[in-house]
Amino acid sequence: MPESKHSFLHNLFLKHAHEVSTFIRGRWPREQDVDDIMQESFLRLSQVPNPETILNPRAFLFTTASNMAVDRHRRRKTRERYIEPDADLENLANDHLSPERHSEAHQALERFTEWLDELPELHRHAFVLFRIEGCAHAEIAVRLGISVSTSERYVKHAMHHISARLSAMQA
Repeated sequence: MPESKHSFLHNLFLKHAHEVSTFIRGRWPREQDVDDIMQESFLRLSQVPNPETILNPRAFLFTTASNMAVDRHRRRKTRERYIEPDADLENLANDHLSPERHSEAHQALERFTEWLDELPELHRHAFVLFRIEGCAHAEIAVRLGISVSTSERYVKHAMHHISARLSAMQA
């Protein structure tokens, strides 16, 4: 890493690390991995070819950290929802899907993920928080730093997009 880039990142870390970490803890008080999120945020910034050319590196860090916290929270909630601690492993082996059904389900999930990836980032996050994690629009607004009406609009837009893609596929 060139010395100027290294120096830039070092100074940026010293200047904003505490502020970004406080922001994450304030927005997601139950987040356990704040230090990991901070490290990943600065790692992502270090992967930008010329980070010193970013117009607002502080905003870049806040946005990156915020998105990473939302993604971690979403993944954790999804895992918790589908992990059954008392699962009967013997019966689990008997309840498997046929290879064809497993393939169909996997393809459907891939299509759905592609459709979500076509959405703008905030629309996607609002949709996932609302439909998958069950958050209210007020909570989504706070988490994403948007208004409640904007959260409603983003979710509605995402639903229309997915519905249109599904209709086009079935036509």
